[in-house]
Amino acid sequence: MFKFVLQPDEKLLKITRQAEIVLIKPTLLVLALIYIPWAFLIKYDLHIRFNKILIFWTLLVFLWALHKYILWLINVYIITDKRLISVNYRSLVHKLVQETPLNRIHNISSETKGLVSSLFKIGDVIVQIASLTHPLVLHNLKHPEKLKDFLWSAHKT
Repeated sequence: MFKFVLQPDEKLLKITRQAEIVLIKPTLLVLALIYIPWAFLIKYDLHIRFNKILIFWTLLVFLWALHKYILWLINVYIITDKRLISVNYRSLVHKLVQETPLNRIHNISSETKGLVSSLFKIGDVIVQIASLTHPLVLHNLKHPEKLKDFLWSAHKT
């Protein structure tokens, strides 16, 4: 979906993104935003009269859903043998890229909060970086403890 240029002597180790479960909330919202108006208008035989508005609304909701999916798809965390890179799109025109050399990492921890996160083994990886006041947080990852261990092993090599 996008290109990220590595340095000449750099090797890609892993690309990861948020777990698919983060898409459940927008999916349920899309279903509700489509079902409720259609059901209401069909129940009271108003769907013929408002069909253009209903179709426009449905198209608008699908475009919003596509936007959410694309954002999920292009937000990635890249681990190379030299650095950790976080590519975070807040919108299609607002991108934040954070990167740090692996040798500047001081501490890596993982955090899982809540019942659903614990059941599906989804959590955050928190990376403390030298000379930064705030940690770099990799959000909603599957098996965060495995990624934490992977980062430590990449850090040591």
